[in-house]
Amino acid sequence: MRSTTALSKRPFSTRRAGELLQSWREMVHPGSLPADAAAGLSVACVALPLNVALATAAGLPASVGLVSGVVAGVVGGLLSGSRFQVTGPEAALLPLAAAIVAAHGAAGLAIATVLAGVMQVAMGFVRAGRFARLIPRPVVMGFTVGIGLLLLNTQLPRLFAVEDTHANAVALVMKRTWGAHVGWLGVAAGALTALAMVTLPRLHKRIPAVLVGLTLGTGLMVWLGTGYDAVGALPRSLPMPALPSFEGVHLAGLLPAAVGLALLASLGSLLATSSLDALTGARTHSDLDQDLVAQGLANIAAGLFGGFPVMGAIVRASASIQAGARTRAASVLHALWLFVAMALLAPLVARIPIAALTAILLVVGVRLLNLEGLVAMWNQSKSTLSVVLVTALGIAVFNVFAGIGAGLALASLLYVRRHGALRLEVQRVTDASQLQRGLHVQAPEAPVAHEALDLLVARVDGPILFINHLKLYELVDGPPWAKLVVIDLSRVTLVDAAGVATLQYLAEFLAVRGAHLALVKVPPHLEAALEPIAQHLLEARMHGSLEGALLGAGLLPTAPLEAPVVLPAHAAHSAHAAHSAHP
Repeated sequence: MRSTTALSKRPFSTRRAGELLQSWREMVHPGSLPADAAAGLSVACVALPLNVALATAAGLPASVGLVSGVVAGVVGGLLSGSRFQVTGPEAALLPLAAAIVAAHGAAGLAIATVLAGVMQVAMGFVRAGRFARLIPRPVVMGFTVGIGLLLLNTQLPRLFAVEDTHANAVALVMKRTWGAHVGWLGVAAGALTALAMVTLPRLHKRIPAVLVGLTLGTGLMVWLGTGYDAVGALPRSLPMPALPSFEGVHLAGLLPAAVGLALLASLGSLLATSSLDALTGARTHSDLDQDLVAQGLANIAAGLFGGFPVMGAIVRASASIQAGARTRAASVLHALWLFVAMALLAPLVARIPIAALTAILLVVGVRLLNLEGLVAMWNQSKSTLSVVLVTALGIAVFNVFAGIGAGLALASLLYVRRHGALRLEVQRVTDASQLQRGLHVQAPEAPVAHEALDLLVARVDGPILFINHLKLYELVDGPPWAKLVVIDLSRVTLVDAAGVATLQYLAEFLAVRGAHLALVKVPPHLEAALEPIAQHLLEARMHGSLEGALLGAGLLPTAPLEAPVVLPAHAAHSAHAAHSAHP
């Protein structure tokens, strides 16, 4: 019979099901419902224009974004591993979604969204969500900065209405003839929308700055413009769910894109949920595995309704918390408010200019850059900033996965460099009397000449890794070379393959010159790793103490014990005491 503890670790365990039922009961509590309804309305005011903007930017009808927000918002809100998470179309998914639409059409995006959702559900059931907590924070920050750069690069030509001749902002800047084709009235409408988004929240946080900005930008276009690129007609109800049509879709070419969409949506959602835990100061972490399952089901639902792919959105969730959300009802109600807007306000939404929607995405992109955070990081830790910039530039120049991979690699390298510093304490010993006093051994009856003792003692502190192993070559920096090089490994935490190879090289190098290498005080956890080079060491042994190494080399000027001292590190102390008591 399975234990309760084992069941509790599964995404939809009995314990989690009970918690979900309890959270659903809290949704309809009279004491919290008004606050959740108000918070949901505030989030809907942000989500409605953003959903429309993302859909149109990907080359889809505006209704696709609204439908996705409604359907996925309800599913994700009810089942999310975090009670404050808000699910919907997100800017991070736009570049990949637009690429899928360009290559496979709207039907291809719907298929990829369903497939991605299935993969997310599978990842949730194998408990892959826990690995999200291992991602370094600089990589997370680089992810958001990179998405901001992508938005700026792709949306500036749309604002200037030159996307047909200039595919991105880089091409826009490089060519000086772009000004002749700009739709300046649209630029003015977008600028007015952006200005309202930036300035109005400073006057009062509860002002729906996005809606006010859209109203002003739309009013300017309607008043001065005779014809402009607008959202267009919208349906007043949800379409019937249906399996996407595979006709004309190259599934083999679409599958890699679906895998990328699943990984990107999962990563973004998990990072958003982890950030929510930090934002709310929750004593218990959200269930990331359940969140994967919930986001997967939301994507399946969005795909069946022909919608845009979705993920957990930190911007909307934080807006919900700031607006006073108390339960997961706020997330669900935000989706219902979107449906009400689609049903009742479709004629008004249809007249919104594309330039104003593009301005919303540009403001979002600038905010994702987090310029203040980058400046503060420059002053605090330039190495951490380098991880952020490498991640962001990799995302902007290549793709999301290349950027995240480069950021993780650099963060790992910096971590190993920071925590893997190798320190050497080296002493060249030629005075036998000083060595005897240091070892507490009895002096010989006949004095020993100084040249009879030629010893190099080194204490290594830290791991011996591929990034620092070359420092050990200082021990054979000669000539002349010592007749015995003793390395104290008592403070070594780890030796990798490069470290083992270097130690073996040192032993062979000294052997050719008639000298010896001895390893003393080897920790038990390193004995197995160093065993392959034991045959190259002094008397094929790793000694427990410096005395044992000296006795084995015949360099200790006193009568030896019955056999050379060959003990593991944990017995070295007792051997030293015994040797001192019985010279």
